[in-house]
Amino acid sequence: MHFLFVRTKKSVFDIPWALMELKYNVSILEKYDFDPLEDNAPAYEALEKELMEHTFDFVISYLFFPKISDICERLSINYISWTYDSPLVSLFHPSICNRHNYIFIFDHAEYMHLSEKKPPHLYYLPLGVNLSRTGALNITPEDEADYSCDISFIGSLYEDNFYNSMIHLFPEHLALELKTYLMKNLCKWHTAKPWPATSPAVTEFIEQALQGGDWNSWDMDNSFYFGMLILTRKLAEMDRITVLNTLAEHFSVELYTNSSTNHLNGVHINKGVNYYTQMNKIFYLSKINLNITLPSIETGLPQRIFDIMGSGGFVLTNYQAEIEDHFTICRSCLKNAPII
Repeated sequence: MHFLFVRTKKSVFDIPWALMELKYNVSILEKYDFDPLEDNAPAYEALEKELMEHTFDFVISYLFFPKISDICERLSINYISWTYDSPLVSLFHPSICNRHNYIFIFDHAEYMHLSEKKPPHLYYLPLGVNLSRTGALNITPEDEADYSCDISFIGSLYEDNFYNSMIHLFPEHLALELKTYLMKNLCKWHTAKPWPATSPAVTEFIEQALQGGDWNSWDMDNSFYFGMLILTRKLAEMDRITVLNTLAEHFSVELYTNSSTNHLNGVHINKGVNYYTQMNKIFYLSKINLNITLPSIETGLPQRIFDIMGSGGFVLTNYQAEIEDHFTICRSCLKNAPII
């Protein structure tokens, strides 16, 4: 069985690694990285040329690419995709109903939303970890000196978001509505978080006053699209800054990020790290690794949780509904603890 792996921008190579460990034949389209939100014509032309000149049983990628799906549909080649982002807007496209798709969704709530569109081959599949890679750590004395710490977090603060750049354009009563939503949901992790949706008034304002009617090119209701666009990353920014600053008042906290850190106090700031060479060492050498899930992930467990555990690290995470599907929560240890 022969797979063609299509590289996704900023993704890793654990899928082809796993396939090769299973003794499958895997080729990689080397020249191009694909982004589901970018129309890179030369990349898609190169893909179609590769598929026409060689024989493959499957094309496989992270995320989902409507144009790859359409090419595979036209050439009668099966296309496998596995998402690690939710909601992935490229899934809200008519091409998800192509008969040669095999789409795997890591967030069960998103899987249920998409099931309503009745795609022929849609499956729920939680994320995983490549233990062959994460288990091959070579920890040196220099690594121990550089990365050993009490608490660490690796990730973006999402400060470059639509809300920060556009909130000043909203009339006061609509800006107050958006701010109220953010404050009500700040660090609200004891229940599953539904996708944020803008009210009819906010939706109408964006469509008319901000000329946002053309922003959404996907098969998604504007209220959900605008909610994801405006509120998700802003809430993630607020969640992460709040957690980091609060912990730093009492503990030593290391942050590894390429984001602006102007709003952090007492947190030790480090540059972002390489996914392959540094990240797993930090996970292993940190006493506590934080996971602060992006608010748009309704029920699923993000990749960070699996990467930390796959590196032998301890992870402290916000609650996600699917935790109880995959892990046993030691409730007896918590029965006398306050609910906060």
